Amino acid sequence: MKSKSDKNQSKLPWWVELLFVQIGLPDSWLSKYLKKKKEAASFINENKKNIVYSAIIIAGILYIYPIVRYTSSSASCIDKTTKYLKSNNTNSAQNAIDINSLAVGFCHGGSLPE
Repeated sequence: MKSKSDKNQSKLPWWVELLFVQIGLPDSWLSKYLKKKKEAASFINENKKNIVYSAIIIAGILYIYPIVRYTSSSASCIDKTTKYLKSNNTNSAQNAIDINSLAVGFCHGGSLPE
């Protein structure tokens, strides 16, 4: 039969049982861990609003960054192709709009006219 003191004690979590009872890690590590866990929980509880705003801003940046990178790469390709077409312009009758449209077509998978 279990004594009254055994009923009052709660069962240790499995990771505490494994690391600190079975393996024998220092008890000071457990107390430091539990203290930091309590501090972190209170910090999160006090700053929920700021944490949510920060998470939304970071998610927005992570969502927009690939779009900005693709647009920058595309603009760079169009600029370089336009300069190439202007320097090797065999047909001087083409205006800037035609050259730009040829450059856009090339950068999106087309071919340059011969």
